[in-house]
Amino acid sequence: MSFEWLDCTPGRKNGSQLRANVAATELADRAGTLFRLGFSQSAATARLVARIAWEFDPSSRHGGPHRRPAALSDAAIAKIVAEAYARKPHGW
Repeated sequence: MSFEWLDCTPGRKNGSQLRANVAATELADRAGTLFRLGFSQSAATARLVARIAWEFDPSSRHGGPHRRPAALSDAAIAKIVAEAYARKPHGW
């Protein structure tokens, strides 16, 4: 008997880059929310850096999907927040 849902779809070659792009977009959205809530840029950066550090803790010693990508480094997050704050996002 064959079960279609039992077959695994192979991962994409650019899957890690796609996940990093989604995470960066989410961080930009969160930075806009923190701006609207009145957080300073440095406080928002610290909060989002801590969130990403928590999400990838503990980092994988063997690589793979749990390793924190370079696109989500502390400097990259600071740049995402700075760009979001430069836009001065307003309400919905």
